[in-house]
Amino acid sequence: MKKIIYKSGVVLIGLLLFASCNSWLDKPPLTSYEDDPSFWNNENSVRLYINGFYSLLNGAGGGRQGTTAATSTAPTYNSINGTGSESDFFFNTFTDDQAYFAGNSFDHFPISAPSSASTWSTPYNFIRVAQLLITRMNSSTISDAPKNHYMGIGYFFMAMEYFELVRHYGDVPFVDKYLDQNTDTAMIWGPRVNRDEVMDSVLVFLNNAIAMMYPKAVADADPNLGYNTLNSDIAYALKSRICLYEGSWAKYHEKNTARATQYFTECYNASEALRSGGNYALNMTHTANSASGYRAAYTTAGLSTNKGGEIMLYRKYSVISTPSIVNAVGTQANSVNSPGLTKDAVESFLCTDGRPIYIGGTTGNYTNNPLYMGDESNSTCGISKTVLANRDLRLSATIDSVVSFLQGPYFLNSYYGGRRSQTGYLIIRFNSPLVSPGPYSSTIQTPVYDAPVFWLPEVLLNEAEAAAELGTITQTDVANTINLLRTRAGVASLDVNNVPDDPKRDTDVSPLLWEIRRERRVELMLTSFRYWDIRRWGKVEYLNPAHNLDIFLGARIPDGKPPYTYQSGEVNGYVQFTTDTLSQRVIKDPQDYLDPVPTGELDLYQSKGIDFPQNPGW
Repeated sequence: MKKIIYKSGVVLIGLLLFASCNSWLDKPPLTSYEDDPSFWNNENSVRLYINGFYSLLNGAGGGRQGTTAATSTAPTYNSINGTGSESDFFFNTFTDDQAYFAGNSFDHFPISAPSSASTWSTPYNFIRVAQLLITRMNSSTISDAPKNHYMGIGYFFMAMEYFELVRHYGDVPFVDKYLDQNTDTAMIWGPRVNRDEVMDSVLVFLNNAIAMMYPKAVADADPNLGYNTLNSDIAYALKSRICLYEGSWAKYHEKNTARATQYFTECYNASEALRSGGNYALNMTHTANSASGYRAAYTTAGLSTNKGGEIMLYRKYSVISTPSIVNAVGTQANSVNSPGLTKDAVESFLCTDGRPIYIGGTTGNYTNNPLYMGDESNSTCGISKTVLANRDLRLSATIDSVVSFLQGPYFLNSYYGGRRSQTGYLIIRFNSPLVSPGPYSSTIQTPVYDAPVFWLPEVLLNEAEAAAELGTITQTDVANTINLLRTRAGVASLDVNNVPDDPKRDTDVSPLLWEIRRERRVELMLTSFRYWDIRRWGKVEYLNPAHNLDIFLGARIPDGKPPYTYQSGEVNGYVQFTTDTLSQRVIKDPQDYLDPVPTGELDLYQSKGIDFPQNPGW
């Protein structure tokens, strides 16, 4: 009989201290229990074990570094303090969409390899825990249907965590089963396995999860599971996400057309299964001036995964529990000096006619779309009749109608208790619609609205991009995906036979794919997707201010105001939020497409006589 004692820590399942000893034979410390059949034959015990995995779903904070309190039904999350590494929203300032002043660690790639990293250790911790679940379920006396469902959840998280490792590091050590400390000692230490081999196994894990997990209707109806828990639809959504990434990596990094086609096809089929399955539909609520349906996904207290909505899985926040479970994004997004949208991001939103703000010309001499009213602000710093006029409604759902600068003469925003933006463009996406716009309220500082983890818009965008990459996209595909998103944003539909040619388009990207990528950018802006999209497309130069200075610029200084001198001043009349990171934002290819393997891991494996090279450039 093997007794495994839970040690109080960051997650219910705890950590294996993998980074320090890195042995596949370390036991996962769980809630105190006897690792014998009595535990694994008890369905309530297994559900409690599984609930610990939900801490990996970051939402708006309190994720992988947070704590969880599991119940026999849906898990809840006890985390007041979220950080950038724990949130899928807002804190991801290292993109061309968002800017934050010097000193923020998200502003540039690391310049040296760390000795340890949670992006290496945490996935292995949970892979080990998932493998134990699968192994023990194989011999459990629980009836077949729930047993298969729980095993499917194990495969789901094995897939998710190996994908997490591969997209960070490329080739990684790989073990596909739970190692017994008495019989599997020869498998403890092994070299880095080719990323393609690992990802092919991830695809097998995903297919296992889809086949074994309950369908949504069954999980929803199960009183021990219920709404907002994992089901086969969530496995399809994860497959859609992962296969799009893998197809792009194969095409743009490996130049492997056959492999790219395989994974783009897998992505398209998984996405289509969800889109056409009848369980989900976009919230199409909108008016001529408001994309309320779009914003609801980010500012709703009490999201729902009921059939017919767009939310598939979300993270719940509440102030009723002890301690309070507060949406960290909403809290931090309302700090006095908050990150802001860049000039480049604001200019990426289309006009209502479905065309970009520039419809011709060349750099420095563009021809404006007649609907584009420019980027000036009025005497009170308002931009409703310029920047926001005749534009995609997702823009006005994302930034305030008054620019709000750090320097006194330009700060004229009377809302939100003195909030100011690093770029002048003040982010309001995550403010409660009950108090935005309007006088500052304490409810902004303690938001309790929920955060989506998987939701329909991403799946629609995955499907459209995969179809475009395959060269099989039709007007029907676009109507079922891109144009639904555009309709609720008040933007004219995309016609595959009459695609606008943006003069700022990369020459190696077709006009159609460019517009699909644009749609992905604006729909998912201020989420973690953009950083990874840039990497998978082989477009890390988008993060280089030498390539595009607009990623370091913000709003235009109001006419008639004195020169802007706070931080780094202005460039051609636009706020330059800082120059301090210009020299640090050096982009290196291929170095910046993969993270450096922690030096502690290199030393450990090499001390065992394992050939364990560092990633290119590091």
